[in-house]
Formats: sequence, structure tokens, C-alpha cells
Amino acid sequence: MSLFFLEAYEKVYKSKVIEYEKMSNITDQKVRDTEPGMLLHAQTKISENELEVTYRWMEVFENYEAFEAHLKNPFVEKHIKRFTENKILSGPVEVKIHCDWSEEKKEIFKIPGIELSFIPLVNGYFR
Repeated sequence: MSLFFLEAYEKVYKSKVIEYEKMSNITDQKVRDTEPGMLLHAQTKISENELEVTYRWMEVFENYEAFEAHLKNPFVEKHIKRFTENKILSGPVEVKIHCDWSEEKKEIFKIPGIELSFIPLVNGYFR
């Protein structure tokens, strides 16, 4: 099995924090209910200043298919769509995928509106 997990960083305007956290809670519950292959879906607040709050989602998947299911989940799509509609984010979503994928596998990922980067693994394992 290929090893991978991701971190997604979302920078939220301070005036939108309450709306964003409520929205994120709903999305988190829906992911738990609809994605059995999502092993870890955890959101943390990692920094804050006078203008914005930065949140991080840590996501660990059972396998590659579980990751694909997450990308196609209508609740996740709705979550991302509301960012634009409600002007919630102060910058683009940054997604960092930690993986040991081939270059061919990495090439298929182009997600509009998301800054995507791949972080190569030096050592590690997944049970």
C-alpha cells in the first residue's frame, strides 16, 4: 500500500470564524458518516493574528480509493464551494500531500482553487 496523508490549510477572515467553524463541524460529521475509509479527520487552529485564523485539517486515508472518495464527496464539495460564496477565506486553500507516489500518479492531481504540493517521505510507515 502506498503511504500518504494530507494537511489542508485554510486561512479564514476573523469576521467569518464562527460561520466557518459551524460549517466545518457539519462537514466533519458528514465525512465521518459517509467515508468509512477516512481514518483520521482532525481540524486544529494553528495560528491567529488580527486579520485571520489559520486552520489545519489532518487527513489519513485507509487507501488511495478512500482518498478519491473524499475528493468526490458532495459534502466536501459543498464545503469548498461555500468558501467562495460566503467570502470566508483570506487566501487559497493549501494542500500538502505527504506521499511516496510516482511522478505519474502525482500528475493527475490538479484541483482548481487549491495550491497543491507534494512532500516526499524520507522514512515512515502506515499500519
